[in-house]
Amino acid sequence: MKSVRIILFVLLIIAGRFAGAQTFFRIDRLPINTNTYSEMAPAIYKNGIIFSSNRKQDIIVVTVDQEGEYLYNLYFSVTKGEKKWTRPEPFAKELISRYHESSVSVSSDGKMLFYTSTINASGKIGDEIGGDTLNGIMISSKGNEGWLSPKQFSYNSEEYNVGFPCISNDGNRLYFSAQNPDGFGGYDIYYSEKKGNNWSEPVNAGNKINTSGNEIFPFIYHDTRLYFSSDGREGMGEMDIFYSELLDNDWTDVVNMPQPFNSRSDDFAFVVNAEMDTGYFTSNRRGTDDIYQFVSTFPSFAECPEQVEETYCYEFYESGLINLDTTSMKYEWDFGDGSVIRQSRVVHCFESPGYYLVQLNVVDTLTGEISKSEATYDLLIEKMEQPYIIVPDTAYVNENITFDASESHIKQFAIENYYWDFGDGAMESTNEAEHSYDKPGIYIVRLGLTGKNSNEPDKIQKACANKKIVIVNR
Repeated sequence: MKSVRIILFVLLIIAGRFAGAQTFFRIDRLPINTNTYSEMAPAIYKNGIIFSSNRKQDIIVVTVDQEGEYLYNLYFSVTKGEKKWTRPEPFAKELISRYHESSVSVSSDGKMLFYTSTINASGKIGDEIGGDTLNGIMISSKGNEGWLSPKQFSYNSEEYNVGFPCISNDGNRLYFSAQNPDGFGGYDIYYSEKKGNNWSEPVNAGNKINTSGNEIFPFIYHDTRLYFSSDGREGMGEMDIFYSELLDNDWTDVVNMPQPFNSRSDDFAFVVNAEMDTGYFTSNRRGTDDIYQFVSTFPSFAECPEQVEETYCYEFYESGLINLDTTSMKYEWDFGDGSVIRQSRVVHCFESPGYYLVQLNVVDTLTGEISKSEATYDLLIEKMEQPYIIVPDTAYVNENITFDASESHIKQFAIENYYWDFGDGAMESTNEAEHSYDKPGIYIVRLGLTGKNSNEPDKIQKACANKKIVIVNR
């Protein structure tokens, strides 16, 4: 990765760890990369990607920075199927300037565009940019004939760099990085909320995300999982890709992405589509910044709600009963599981699903004999239809933990395959899995199921559920 003062991508060397996940992902270097210049920061847009490159194009004004290198500009390429892409063309010619443009994020409705640009450049402006420069976020909206003249983000600074924007799926939160000296150090990740036509005062994402190093290229998936790149954490190489889950308005412990996403080189700018089966990231593992595509062989489960813990508890009562309080007669519920409660209205919890004969009787409390049967119900209690994760709520670091899916109950299809995402980058495909965690924290475990319905034998059916597990030190 080139060290360009205009857009600061200074990456520090850090230690490495982790391996795995190769089984479930195929990684390809895109053919749109050059061997000489840098291609980076992909953003999924329509049927292709927008990306940034400092390659030379005749249509773009030839301007160089103070190191003599061409400026970064935005390009667009369309996928044409298996490893085939169109020749990259300048994206949004109306946004081309004599400055750097990079790191695009497009709103889910395609009407708003956010990107990083040089906003303050001192020195000679023309064929060369020299002197001190600052970056900021620019915002453009889609007009009838193209993108409208961009405006600066309200919280750009004249004292430090702001950039790497990412708009949430609902359009209400903008994540970005800034070198604010009041942060934890280097670039920190911040977010700002949409308030009408304005943006709220930025909030630092906190020390669970940010370090004394640089945290850049935030990408928010389904508004709950934050991917970003950092050189301030223990990782595999230099700049690594990490992620954290937003749980109860707080971030879970950060997870280092495994190979093949991270390497001993710089790996950054991770994005993924809504189905989570295809995505892109940037790496300089071959010497220059290149964009890589990954395709998942691990089925995607876009909807994965929290697992519901069933108690099989029900309230029983019969309307229209007379008041027996002044007599020796009492109402008595017999639940067919050995439990009997003398009360007209009662909550009872069954230990397990099954068939129960529930009776409401009138009992003489003096003799214990049933005087009258008021009602009889045939009650069938079934499991809730959902993937079901059997695992302890709490476990120790480095403890071998069993993850069991045998209690999953699905009526819609016959379960054929089980897929585990352990929340720390590790995955496995089996109905019962063994896994351990190497550091404490809160992890979101996902269990995905696939199978087929006899009525639609050619269609793969899916279901997913997640459960939280807490890992603590001994």
